[in-house]
Amino acid sequence: MSGNFARFCLLSLLIVTVLAGAIPAHQARATTELGYEPGQVVVRLAADFSGTIDLINETYGTATLGSIYGRNDTYLLGALDGTSAETLVKLMSADPRLAYAELNYVTENPEAGSTDRIYGWGGEDSQPYHNQDWREDLQLEQAHDYSQGHGVMVAVLDTGLQRDHPELSASLHSVVFDFVDNDPFPDEEANQIDEDGDGQIDEGYGHGTHVAGITHLIAPETLLMPLRVLNSEGRGNNFKTASAIRFAAYNGADVINLSLGTAYPSSLLRDVIAEVATMGVVVVAAAGNLDNEIPQYPAAEPCAIGVTSINSKDKKSDFGSYGAWVDVDAPGEAIYSTFPMNGYAWWSGTSMATPFVSGQAALLRSAEPSVGLHSLGQLIGGTAQPLDQINPLYKGLLGQGKLNLATSLEALAENSWSTGRDVLGECESP
Repeated sequence: MSGNFARFCLLSLLIVTVLAGAIPAHQARATTELGYEPGQVVVRLAADFSGTIDLINETYGTATLGSIYGRNDTYLLGALDGTSAETLVKLMSADPRLAYAELNYVTENPEAGSTDRIYGWGGEDSQPYHNQDWREDLQLEQAHDYSQGHGVMVAVLDTGLQRDHPELSASLHSVVFDFVDNDPFPDEEANQIDEDGDGQIDEGYGHGTHVAGITHLIAPETLLMPLRVLNSEGRGNNFKTASAIRFAAYNGADVINLSLGTAYPSSLLRDVIAEVATMGVVVVAAAGNLDNEIPQYPAAEPCAIGVTSINSKDKKSDFGSYGAWVDVDAPGEAIYSTFPMNGYAWWSGTSMATPFVSGQAALLRSAEPSVGLHSLGQLIGGTAQPLDQINPLYKGLLGQGKLNLATSLEALAENSWSTGRDVLGECESP
């Protein structure tokens, strides 16, 4: 590593001032039930406000807990006098010095707390990993004739990663970070504590490694940037996620995989996702496992690609969320992928479907580095296989259909695809 690059990495880590790490154990149950972090408010200063965040803190009796990565206008504040977060948001929302004020919503991987889709341990047998039925269905080998993802980086924002996993260790980028513990070691951690009080221990452990392994299968020459934003229960919050999104984009990520979400719309997430979209970064997010039409965020954001799960017969998975806000579908049932320690496991969920699309975006960007964000959206959407006839109960609610890896790369090579089926069509970015 060169001296300049090492200093750059150190500076990047020093700039990260997210101090809202793990919440106290006695608040964990309350946080889960509320859907947001107690006593915390996210604010963005208005563009025409010439003062500092200190003036806001003086007004409301709050303290700065952290600032969003790389920006000096967006902060996480904590109440000092016991005022509830809801009260603070109501008061601050009327303050012209602020562009917005909102709760620090909890985010989680869609599989957190589930018992019917929990992983099945496969041991150290790698054969099923490289020989899954969906490979032929999605024409992965034909896609690899065009691209294997060389020169592209995918950031995986999740529970961390087993960084020395024999399948993944050679594909990791050198710039990584843990936004949960606020350190440069985004490793999977299991603490044997039921932090969210749901009766399950460490149910999120291994999730990030599993998701990263799917991306690696689709785009084997892509570099992975693991960023830990979820704890071993599979839970985090919007502030950590937003900081990590900016960190990823400004440290070279081309694609950001978000196998996580919340049911609450967020100005913060919309802000940062729209910002990185102007940089050409593709954000892909899980639609959720609620089997209903309730939008999940950031999957429902216009500058993110929302992915739901289908089974081997192209039917919507029983658990998969759906709606007009879903963009595309991918396999998400019994996916075999990498898992700590040094092994493999089966897992089901829209979290597993999401990295298929992240991998597809990596293949396309590698095949033609200059391809723009909306062209990528058109290639993914315009070559997807519509599934309305197979899923008549969900007509118009499964996006453009099932991703098609080889066809999208062929269309790119031939400069021919449907411009009317852009999965990022509502995203206002260059």
